[in-house]
Amino acid sequence: MPIWFIVVYIFGSIGLGCIFALLFFLYTDRKQSLVSAPNHGSGSNNAAPARIDAIYFGGVRMMETRDLMVIEVTVFSRLQIPYQTTIRQFMTAEDIDQLHAGDVITFYEDTRDYGYGTVSPKTPAEIIRADVKTFKANKIYPERQKTGLWLLIGRNPNMFTRSISFILIITIFGIGFLSPYMVSGNVDWLLLKIKHFPQKFIFQDKGNFNPEEFKKAYDKAIGYIGDQRIESLLFYKSFTQVTIEPADKPGYLRSRTIRGNSVEWPFMTWTIDDQDRLFTLKSIRYDLLKKALDNAATDHELKNIMYIGFRKGIRWGTRDRRIPPDYKQNHIDIHIVFEGGNESLDYNGETGERLPK
Repeated sequence: MPIWFIVVYIFGSIGLGCIFALLFFLYTDRKQSLVSAPNHGSGSNNAAPARIDAIYFGGVRMMETRDLMVIEVTVFSRLQIPYQTTIRQFMTAEDIDQLHAGDVITFYEDTRDYGYGTVSPKTPAEIIRADVKTFKANKIYPERQKTGLWLLIGRNPNMFTRSISFILIITIFGIGFLSPYMVSGNVDWLLLKIKHFPQKFIFQDKGNFNPEEFKKAYDKAIGYIGDQRIESLLFYKSFTQVTIEPADKPGYLRSRTIRGNSVEWPFMTWTIDDQDRLFTLKSIRYDLLKKALDNAATDHELKNIMYIGFRKGIRWGTRDRRIPPDYKQNHIDIHIVFEGGNESLDYNGETGERLPK
């Protein structure tokens, strides 16, 4: 996933959350207004006086405007014996201030879910029983079991609705998780990361130094560089760093970071202090790079490599004259640097053979 998508995720998540909350408020307010309307088909039938037995905060606040309240009420319905029920309802601070234990309010029963519904702080319009303050109901509807996100459809959970909800949740989560990878064309890289994820558990994570990732990273870098001249091409565990001379700005250098199929670039450029340090793709080969990496694996751990790549510079001679001193910056060699920068290996860029230290 490209770094810039983090910004999209942060602000996108906040925006979607606000939109969801607003739609939820509009839905619940609209639903409650329809149910409590006098001319509503069932408004006069499902409204009943109710005594507040207990009220407490449900632990959830939405957009600093609504609090989830858990309210225990005893309902004095005209159509059945009085009963006690517990409901969970988002309410504004103004409505919450009007609710107190022992008060009589209006309860609107859901015609499709008997024993449950919504409350309104308004005083009931009908006659209130004389024993409303002391009556204890024998019939008690328990508080609904918390289903959280595991129930997206259906009013009463059963095996079928739970299965459908589970499928919907996995689908929605999958699309949301994969969307940045699909937009940036990095789904194939994600699959490779999943494939080699177990390496992290045994502390052997090689990242781009795994054979498949290494070849893909090389091909992506080569395709991006094209005919441009480069100063260095370095492969790190999680990204590729290319320093190039932009075709539209000769005489300057610019760094590029390639993560998967995504390319990031800073706006800063700097001038080239030595034109002889630049080279083209004709001077490098993948088989030599792979040969050097395989050779390094014989006596070093690939997981400890910081980077491997081509860079043009001085090839210093050895004291025992196995390599004569050469101070000309005309050797495009392969360099491997290990974590911490305290150890490195150099390979001949034309043969792939390790150079003596």
